[in-house]
Amino acid sequence: MQFITLFIACSLQARQVSSATPIEVWSYGYIRHFDAAILYSLYFLAQSTTLTSMILTFLTIYLKYDTVRSFNKKSNQKYIVMLILFIPVLIVTGAEIFLIITESFSLEDMEKLRKINSNVTDHSVIGYITLKTIPSQAIFFSIIGCVFILPPIGLLIRRKFISIVSATLERTTSTNRKQQNRSFINGLTIQVFLPIICYLPMFIYLFIVIETKTESLFEQYFIAIFMIFPSLLDSYITLYSVKSYRKRIKVIFKLEKAEQPIQVAAIASQL
Repeated sequence: MQFITLFIACSLQARQVSSATPIEVWSYGYIRHFDAAILYSLYFLAQSTTLTSMILTFLTIYLKYDTVRSFNKKSNQKYIVMLILFIPVLIVTGAEIFLIITESFSLEDMEKLRKINSNVTDHSVIGYITLKTIPSQAIFFSIIGCVFILPPIGLLIRRKFISIVSATLERTTSTNRKQQNRSFINGLTIQVFLPIICYLPMFIYLFIVIETKTESLFEQYFIAIFMIFPSLLDSYITLYSVKSYRKRIKVIFKLEKAEQPIQVAAIASQL
């Protein structure tokens, strides 16, 4: 999912011109010469996959907590949480499909964008963002809700997770077990704080830009990167928390030497 989002983002290189009314979406990617309806559809697809990746990141955090909390117990709560989490994805996807059909493929809008993009140079205008329609409002509030609600809940889950693991650490004397749990907590902490660092400041800044109608190149170019970054690192953080994978990653990045296999046959012949 993350790589689909990354591929579309690199191909499209979308820019939201927030100072314009309505907000214009420009494409600087190598596919900017394609039809605007196709590019606008890809823009919405990237938006949906980014939201899905964001929710999957949070779901990973919750499932770690649920595994520790419900150890050796049967619990159906995780299925309820999964259903609730994916409701925004269904709303956003449905609203985007409606907007693509009614706006991107309407003859009037297609002709308008075709005239604007008749001489494409470094960018093309692929569509507009407005909050005057119900589908647009549904998309906006679903994404904003996830951005501002999920990170604080992630902090709460982290605190509960640490309290459970800390109680377990007090009862165990195994050094390896303690190191493994600390590594697990460190990975969880990074997973929780990355969305807070990347999402909240950027969207607060986006609100200011939209309200003041000022042009900010930082927001226009980097909001897509800030949205992808946490979910892109999530898988690697999870792998790094596991000891065997962590050693492999350190060997790849030359942070640790690879262990040489013991030559049993050679030792046996010497004996």
